[in-house]
Amino acid sequence: MAAHIDRARKGIEEFLIKYPVVDDVVSKASETTKVGKVNLVMGVLGFTAVWLAIGYGSPFLCDFIGFVFPAYLSFKAVESPDTRDDTQWLTYWIVYSYFGILEFFSDYLLFWIPFYSLIKCSFLLWMVNYNGASLIYTRFIRPFLSVREDAIDSVVDRVEDVADKLDDYIQKDD
Repeated sequence: MAAHIDRARKGIEEFLIKYPVVDDVVSKASETTKVGKVNLVMGVLGFTAVWLAIGYGSPFLCDFIGFVFPAYLSFKAVESPDTRDDTQWLTYWIVYSYFGILEFFSDYLLFWIPFYSLIKCSFLLWMVNYNGASLIYTRFIRPFLSVREDAIDSVVDRVEDVADKLDDYIQKDD
């Protein structure tokens, strides 16, 4: 058990080094509360896990975690000169979009899964921190779309034509 806790502590320290913006926030909270940074993060993670498992509003919290942190990191990636991180975040958002569509259509089934918000949040964090989005994209989404790319492009072209005609019609009436 102690080895697992030590690994978790080391992982938190590495995470804080990797994301200095998060480290700054945690450092300020640590100074205010007089609790060590790693202990503070472990406490917040534990509270969040319990809230996601049984708390009111846990779907909102899960969506917030799966959206806000990746959105900020996407902003940082766009602003950086390195394009590799742009690809990482585009991949995340593609997988996130497909996951959202699947979740929308299977909501009545997912509602019955105990601790679904905790499972979903863990999945989204796995996609962010362990490059899980790239794995899902390369194994499932890319092969699915590659086979259907021409048909999808054809539909997109027709929709663009209809949108152009609609725009022309609206502009003509003004």
